[in-house]
Amino acid sequence: MNSKTTKRRQQRPRPASHAPQRPVPPKPYVPKKRTFDIIERVVEAPPPPPVELPFRVLIAIHRPRFRGRAERSVARVGWEITSLLNKQDPVGQCAKAPAPPDVLLLSGDFGRQRNYAIFRAVQKYREQGMKIVGLVDDCEEAPEGYPDSSPANLCDICITPPVKTTDLRELFADLFRAVKGEEPPPLRTAHTEEEEEESEE
Repeated sequence: MNSKTTKRRQQRPRPASHAPQRPVPPKPYVPKKRTFDIIERVVEAPPPPPVELPFRVLIAIHRPRFRGRAERSVARVGWEITSLLNKQDPVGQCAKAPAPPDVLLLSGDFGRQRNYAIFRAVQKYREQGMKIVGLVDDCEEAPEGYPDSSPANLCDICITPPVKTTDLRELFADLFRAVKGEEPPPLRTAHTEEEEEESEE
């Protein structure tokens, strides 16, 4: 071979199969993104047990003598008694939480009301179980301009003066049986008819 042939052979490129292969670096490991579902768990607290309220009586009587008899008639163990003076507001007392009283004893002349205005104002509390005992001179006569507002319609029980402690005591005992379904508790102090003079006006 001459030198020209040798030179040509040296200048020929090598085939691709004979070319040195560079190592391919491994692909970096990329962890897959995980998705998490957020589950909100709300633990509901059990409802509080119902509060057992005492038997409550609200007295709103104008004349002190009858007011005192009413107070003595409801003086029983465990009963909650509120007695108002003439300038106090029985409607606001009925609106107080947690509930209106079990019984409202209201006289027709309390608070110098006209046309039984207080009686009419507390009618909505009868829907919540409150009983109204009215002490008026005439249970059947409706005031002028209010034909449906006779005391007999505005009250669960309507009584006319004079009233005795023993009669009121028996009345409230019957109301307690109707509301609570059990016998009333004992009296706080022993009262007899001789403890007071109950002469009629």
